[in-house]
Amino acid sequence: MNASVVVDALAVCGSDGQELFEPTSFSVATGKVTALTGPSGSGKTTLMRALLGHLPAGARRSAGSAVVAGQDVFALNPAALQRLRRDHIAYVGQDPGSALNPLMRVRALLDEVRHPAAAVPETLALVGLTDEHLRRRPGELSGGQQRRVALARALVRHTGIVVLDEPLAGLHGSLRTEIARLLADIAAQRAAAILLSGHDTATIHAIADDVIELGAVHRVSNSPRPNGGTTSIVWMGTASARRLGRAVDNGSSAPRPGEGAVAVRSRTVESAAEPVLRAQGIGASIGGHEVLADIDFVLPGGAALAIVGASGAGKTTLARVIAGLHREVAGSLELRGESIPVDLGRRARNGRNGIQLVTQNPRSALNPRRTVAQTLGRPLRRIGGVPKRRLGQHITELLDSVELASDLATRYPHELSGGQRQRVALARALAAEPAVLVCDEITSALDHNTAASIMLLLDRIRAERDSGLLVITHDMTLVIGHCARLVVLDHGRIVESGSATAVLTDPAHIATRELLG
Repeated sequence: MNASVVVDALAVCGSDGQELFEPTSFSVATGKVTALTGPSGSGKTTLMRALLGHLPAGARRSAGSAVVAGQDVFALNPAALQRLRRDHIAYVGQDPGSALNPLMRVRALLDEVRHPAAAVPETLALVGLTDEHLRRRPGELSGGQQRRVALARALVRHTGIVVLDEPLAGLHGSLRTEIARLLADIAAQRAAAILLSGHDTATIHAIADDVIELGAVHRVSNSPRPNGGTTSIVWMGTASARRLGRAVDNGSSAPRPGEGAVAVRSRTVESAAEPVLRAQGIGASIGGHEVLADIDFVLPGGAALAIVGASGAGKTTLARVIAGLHREVAGSLELRGESIPVDLGRRARNGRNGIQLVTQNPRSALNPRRTVAQTLGRPLRRIGGVPKRRLGQHITELLDSVELASDLATRYPHELSGGQRQRVALARALAAEPAVLVCDEITSALDHNTAASIMLLLDRIRAERDSGLLVITHDMTLVIGHCARLVVLDHGRIVESGSATAVLTDPAHIATRELLG
């Protein structure tokens, strides 16, 4: 079978001369799905962007070549490169919401890309969207719906090569499975070459024909696939290869709800502490359309509460309401027993500092003109009152707490990977020492080891500071391991709540059962 993409000993270095990933060789065949895996910051996004000839600012190819649709990408002039992108390759980045024009409705966003006649209705159905979504703007969609609009824009063009950076992140279980199967079907039926990245190793191994772990190539082996075929795995990096090898050899995947619960039982015991946050009668609308109604919950000090639900259920809107970032709101909030306005514009300074939100799209949340040090220094000075002479030490400690090297302090957001940007956003929120930290899908762009470390960090912080943690996620393993209680949203209303272990072991509502896949 012909290869649509051939990468030969390609290496890219940053503006400081350091390699962003080691020399890498692989091919993506027509009719096949190829997956890139590896720890956060290993260079997956940079490698994918190299196939489009669109490297991060300051980065350059230091060795090797990338041939896409028979053309050497780095030998093309700007006009030829534009034709390649237009006619042969579709790309969806890791933060698709930031790539959608906020002023355009979904129908216009799809119409502006070249596509076969009558392709829009078919593609909408494939990605699980309806005609109603065509009338909305990106700001009126959930993060998962924005991701599916971006995916639809790529698929509707019927290009021979599709490059998808973390296409399954931020999707609930059953939808993630459906999209994964869709990509495998499109590769086979359209004879398309699909290259995707991700940290969901179970799903990736279920659909990918080839799995590439970034690093220096050591060996190539074959692993059984669930459908009886084989997945070719290129080991690239000894430590990562050993970890992935165990998962494949044992036929294992991410732990199912309930697995590993004994080891983390102390973190998931229900707290009897005084409430740090109380929400009553929370409601919200977008353009006059009700998206949340009658939301009540209590978050005790030192506890973690999970908010789960399908894409579009209202989770991100609820997070924005709690943080005071949504305009059309109703209901009341109490922070440590004191009433605070739901509207941010009327909140006192201590109320704003008391609740910090880490969004699921860190690229749009970080100022592109500020370095990491400037981003972290701002809340440290303005909220924490840290003197200038001690600022560097505090910034280093914050970066270390989220497992980032101190030399990243001088970098700008575009010089970081998606996972690194997410951890910078988390460090910025922690700098304010909030009473309540609202985390919206903060582990979706992280590898499993880093995600586990971040959650352990948050467990320690809430225990030490008696603060509350509101976790919005689709990862049920994370819920069972770190949250004593959960709330299930469906179409903007609470349909089930209670002990996380009890609800996930014996779900009463169909929405909860669908989340479990």
